[in-house]
Amino acid sequence: MPLFNRRKQPATLTIEDDAVRFVRLKSQDPLLVDVAEEVSLPPNTIVEGKIVDSETLVMILEGVVKEWGIAKRDVQFLAPDTYVMIRKVPYPDDVEPDELKGHFFIEIGSTIYLPFDDPVFDVVPCYLNEDSKEAILIASKESVLDQYEDVLKAVKLNPVIADIGPLALYRLAFQTYQFAGHEHVLIADMHDGMLTVSIFHKHYPLFMRPVDLTQSADLSVVADVDADPQLITPRSIVMELEKLMNFYRYNLHNGSASITHLLVNGEYGEMENLLSAIREQFSIKAERLLKQPLQLQDGRQLPATFNRTIGLALKEV
Repeated sequence: MPLFNRRKQPATLTIEDDAVRFVRLKSQDPLLVDVAEEVSLPPNTIVEGKIVDSETLVMILEGVVKEWGIAKRDVQFLAPDTYVMIRKVPYPDDVEPDELKGHFFIEIGSTIYLPFDDPVFDVVPCYLNEDSKEAILIASKESVLDQYEDVLKAVKLNPVIADIGPLALYRLAFQTYQFAGHEHVLIADMHDGMLTVSIFHKHYPLFMRPVDLTQSADLSVVADVDADPQLITPRSIVMELEKLMNFYRYNLHNGSASITHLLVNGEYGEMENLLSAIREQFSIKAERLLKQPLQLQDGRQLPATFNRTIGLALKEV
């Protein structure tokens, strides 16, 4: 479900608050990573997904594009989590699947309200409810995506696909766990002090919510939470997960469905304690997104910070 898609076989690049990462796969099955490179970004270059200092970002990209062998290439990237919305929405029986985009183009702003005043969106039919026609609507903020496009074009790259983090991580999780579809899978993605929760059922993304774990006062997290992600306690994360799991169970499913599998992604010093706390609190299966870290051919282990980029590289164009 790309937000836009024009060409094939792009290079895979993710631009996030902390770093720019590039991945090239040797093969998808088995999953072998041929190249994984990253360059750190100075503070306040990108803040909560919004490019603040485009000049610095362009300068850094110019320094690595040739080094990584992607000069003048088509590239795919991820829309920042804080500017992505996923919603399951009904549509009339007389609207055909190939008419969905036009139907929702009219409905957005009149009957469907999004948190962005300039949305760009994609929509696909969803066959979960036999009694009514529904679709999965994925939207992002066009002006934010334009920022990323402009930066990539400034270094003579050609942005052709904007994907979203939850779909990238689900592709990677599916490679590992081979979900049959009946599961209700929650992916808890931790990076830069943020917790992005996404939930999948029958391989459809049904829910997504980014939570700033550093804003303890606003979220009523009873924990000593500081801006340093290492000080975010397992208990504070479990409390946020419980809120979102309850919302999914009772608000979206009227109590008839609950999370069966919970996968955690990210570099977190208290990961084993967190997984134990999740299993104890919810009595469900909880694991790392990848059971074992991926390796390059030289045996170097890749940190979990690369998982979003690798999942994006798994995208079938």
